[in-house]
Amino acid sequence: MKFTVTIIEFILLSIFIALTARLVIIANEKPKVAIVIDDFGNNQSGTEEMLNLPIEFTGAVMPYMPNSEDEMNKLIEKGKEVILHQPMEAHTGKRSWLGATPILGNMSIDEVKETFTKNANQINKALGFNNHMGSLITEDKEKMTEILKIAKEKGWYYVDSVTTGKSVAYDTAKELGIPTVKRDVFLDSTQSKEKIKENLRKAINIAKEKGYSVAIGHVGAEGGKVTANAINEVLKEVGDSVEFVGVSKLKLEKLNKE
Repeated sequence: MKFTVTIIEFILLSIFIALTARLVIIANEKPKVAIVIDDFGNNQSGTEEMLNLPIEFTGAVMPYMPNSEDEMNKLIEKGKEVILHQPMEAHTGKRSWLGATPILGNMSIDEVKETFTKNANQINKALGFNNHMGSLITEDKEKMTEILKIAKEKGWYYVDSVTTGKSVAYDTAKELGIPTVKRDVFLDSTQSKEKIKENLRKAINIAKEKGYSVAIGHVGAEGGKVTANAINEVLKEVGDSVEFVGVSKLKLEKLNKE
């Protein structure tokens, strides 16, 4: 009897130690901020500064731009993660803002699939994609379903940039079993360094609350050098209290089950 009790006590102690160790690991996990920098591919202002940031981030590359492949390769060389920045028609905005190979509202499903496949094949080191503009297309469940099916075949994840409050893209991706996440914060679309720093601090606070956040910035006139400088300054503030990661490091499959 005494021997049996001892075994039971040993088992219970082992379980307690294992659970305690797991809780310590969870408690010690740093909040993760995944910064996505949009609009690579056209040698825009701030490209070099972004490439030289001393953190992991995800570079979203526009397809079939003059420097698409070159900047994709530079991102990889610098240890960054690459995704396709798929241009999609918006409710407003100039057609020229969409680049060479956008997905448009008047396209047939076959044209949508052909365009997305062509773009995905060019940005061939991508791990996923997000939408460039796209308020019209991301509200179109039929088109987004076909796009996301191709992404699933490639083993990609999807970041919904949330350029419209009516986007169905995130929910559609989850329905299809595709690893997916939504933007929490836009960092820039301003040349105010203080505003960009404020937005990044907001992303960090969100990460502290829920464990992670996704923040989107830009090279070029939407942010560029100012955004890169703002990120560097906030990095000095937070030290190593936050982990900056590529989107794939967020363990999206686990998040999507929560």
